[in-house]
Formats: sequence, C-alpha cells, structure tokens
Amino acid sequence: MEDVPRASGALLAKERAVLESLVGRSTVASALERVPAPVREEYEGMTPLSRIPTDVVEQVYYAIAEEAGRDPLQLHREAVRIGVEQALKSIWRVLLRFTSDKAIVQRTPLFFARGLSRGELTAQLLGPGRAEIRLVGWQDVSVMQINGIAAAIEAVLLCAGRRGVLVDTDRTLDGARFDASWEV
Repeated sequence: MEDVPRASGALLAKERAVLESLVGRSTVASALERVPAPVREEYEGMTPLSRIPTDVVEQVYYAIAEEAGRDPLQLHREAVRIGVEQALKSIWRVLLRFTSDKAIVQRTPLFFARGLSRGELTAQLLGPGRAEIRLVGWQDVSVMQINGIAAAIEAVLLCAGRRGVLVDTDRTLDGARFDASWEV
C-alpha cells in the first residue's frame, strides 16, 4: 500500500462548501477546470468515506486561491477554521465551553487523527493559557498542512470559548511544533 498522506473526504466536503461560500461556486468550478484531470476527478469524486491525497487537496486550494485572487494559505486557514467551527456547532461546542484547558489540550490529537492519515499529534498544557502541540512522524509535511493543523487548533480553542487565541508554528525534524496561547 502506498504511503501517501491523505485527508478525510468528510472534512474536505465541508471545506469545499465553505470555499464555495467564501469565493463563490463559479470560482471553485472554474478553478477545478484548470487543475489536471486526475486531480479534478479525485477531488470531485470524493465521498465522506474517501481519503484524498493531500497533494491533490493542495493543488485544488492553490487553483481556487489563484482564481479568486486570494492568498492560498490565508484562504486555506479561513476555510479550515470555519469548517471546524461548523463541525463543532452542535452539542460539542457547548460541552467544550465547560471543559478545562487541560482536557481540551489532551483531546487535540483525537481531532487530528480523524482528519489526516500521516503523523501523530502529542499535546501538553504548559501553563495557564499556553499549550504545545507537536506533530511527529511526518518529516516532509507541507506548509499548507501545517497551516491547516494550526487553523484547526485555533478553531477548537475558539469554539471552547477561549479568547485571544494565537497559534504559532515551527517546522521540526520530524514534523512541526504548534505553540498555542490564549487569554486567561
């Protein structure tokens, strides 16, 4: 079996709907016409059970951003953040608000495991309003994937009612480090 990093079709379908709301359905459709046919077919054929190669997803994001005249990483971060917020808008959002910082940070790796097939997150609370999350086992993780993981961490903390959330990133030898902070 090939060892290609893949993203969840269920999450990507949500992101596509968010992208269409952000830049317009016609912009997304035009961008998809510009990507190579195999990329377009894989992306358009996704189902909630699909696992789409992350390089396919990235090609689509870059094409949509170019078509929309937007910065690709900013568009990606916005789409991921909104997608996670929408996914957590049910009872989970209410429950998160009553969850301790330590419990939220400890559960961060569970959210990650559902979205991407490569790497593993570890997380620890460093003190009030500070956490370190590490991505390990994905040495060649792309800037866009780091960007998306940071956006997802930010969205979970915001949905949990934390304010002033900032997530800084650094590439490491085996993946990336995410330093999250929020107001106490």
